[in-house]
Amino acid sequence: MNAVPWTKKWMLFAFVAALSLTPRALLACAACYGALDAAQTRGMNLGIATMLGVTGAVLGGFGGMIFCFARRARRHNPELTP
Repeated sequence: MNAVPWTKKWMLFAFVAALSLTPRALLACAACYGALDAAQTRGMNLGIATMLGVTGAVLGGFGGMIFCFARRARRHNPELTP
């Protein structure tokens, strides 16, 4: 029989047991704990702002492209003008 799966399960159990015996490792990070002046919290907030900015720019670009295509279609096809 192969002993590798049993040892993997045992190592996982030992890791979880060791983690549970060190409560300091299980505490929340500075951002989750609510330290507003921590560098980790500022970094997380800047990351969120960057992701929102990039998403807004990409969606704005698609909206502008659709607007330009619709305007071009109206200009070249007289049936589409109201």
